[in-house]
Amino acid sequence: MRRLLFCVAALLLAAPAAQAQVSRVAAQGDSASEALRALDLVEGELEINGRYVRGNATVPAGDTVRGPLVVMGGSADISGVVLGNVTAIFGDVTIRDGADVRGGATAWRGRVLVEGGRVRGALRSTMQTAAAAIAPMTRGQALQLSLGWTAMLLVIALAAMLLLGKNVDATARVLADDFGRSFLLGVVGELGFLPLLLFAVVALAVTIIGLLLVPFVLAAAPVALAGVATLGWLGVALMVGRGLTGGPRDDRAATLRALGVGVLVLMVPWFIAAAMTGGTGALISRVFAIGVTWVAGTAGLGAALLSRAGTGRRSRAKQATAQPAAAGWQTPTPVAGVAAARRPVPARPGAEPK
Repeated sequence: MRRLLFCVAALLLAAPAAQAQVSRVAAQGDSASEALRALDLVEGELEINGRYVRGNATVPAGDTVRGPLVVMGGSADISGVVLGNVTAIFGDVTIRDGADVRGGATAWRGRVLVEGGRVRGALRSTMQTAAAAIAPMTRGQALQLSLGWTAMLLVIALAAMLLLGKNVDATARVLADDFGRSFLLGVVGELGFLPLLLFAVVALAVTIIGLLLVPFVLAAAPVALAGVATLGWLGVALMVGRGLTGGPRDDRAATLRALGVGVLVLMVPWFIAAAMTGGTGALISRVFAIGVTWVAGTAGLGAALLSRAGTGRRSRAKQATAQPAAAGWQTPTPVAGVAAARRPVPARPGAEPK
């Protein structure tokens, strides 16, 4: 009886060790171990506090993995702290905002996405290049971006007035005369640019010489469109600035002041959108800023096309003043053999009547 009890106790004490040994052998012979060896990783090298997970794994905010994290057949979503490398096999590694990975991040047959967290080691992906998602800008960054765009537009406006002052002024006059027509023509120009460019490329490809010109047309057409659109936008800014500041149109200082004021007014919606972070108000302000910029750019493009970049059309006011004044008395033209009436001439003093 004592021998039987001794044998049962020995079996109970040996069961945990045997179970651990069996699970270790099975783990070494499956595909997971082979995938780990392909990545130069060995299960024995994992620290005691590390994690080895089958399927998707999540490290929530506030949780800490004291070692490497290896995920087999799933994706790793990290929002907490990992004191080692993060490896996903047949899955993605996503580093969320606030996460801190002390090692590297590797995705075998997956992607590495960094969305605001920090990875101190290397980013590696065997399927696609590791990509870092664009983190949302803070209020300070958005204001700095708006301020930078405003400064750049002011410099462009100053250069345009020094080099192409008459063109900008002519475009502004066309806008002031017929804003609606300019806007409609701008919409037509935006919608018809790509079809017209495609037609030009097909027409040039018919001949050998034209085929050689296709790369130049493809490179020059967008640049020309951007230049015309910029000229039109500056014309809108000048029109807005003159409406607010007034002043004579022939005064260069007044024109420069009006153009600067117009640029600032058109950029105000973007400063408002940059100052608002999150929520419905921020979305509405951004949509409004985009709408104002699009309307100004479209109307300016149409006005630049109407004025042939400020070189081919005068304003209606100039056209009206250029018309010759009508004479007070005109001689009728003979029609069907009827002689025109002779204009009466007063008789000279002392002349004999005929």
